[in-house]
Amino acid sequence: MKPLLPLLALTVSLTIAQADLTMPKSENFYDKAGRGLANIAMAPAEILDSHYSVLEEEGPTAGFFKGMVVQGPSRMIMDIGMGIYEVITSPFPPYQSLKLKSYDAGVVNEYPPSDLTNWY
Repeated sequence: MKPLLPLLALTVSLTIAQADLTMPKSENFYDKAGRGLANIAMAPAEILDSHYSVLEEEGPTAGFFKGMVVQGPSRMIMDIGMGIYEVITSPFPPYQSLKLKSYDAGVVNEYPPSDLTNWY
């Protein structure tokens, strides 16, 4: 009887609880503060990320000097600054990030690819 009562209470609470999925989640204080702290904590990763991306595109010399010496530290400083700004201003709206989104070419690839449309 004892294990049956908590199981029944859990079942009843799960059937009553429902989420409202009609409206998108709006950002709030916690999102802005968390994003700021994450920017501060993960900023040093920009050095290695910039080094790797430039290394893949332009080669080892440019990867070291451009990616690891110039681009990486500048992005790290930018992320730390943006993180500090978001943590300080987190109690005040707007709660959306001021950081630019990643580049998107807007190209939508067809599915399935044209060479696989009649594969059977």
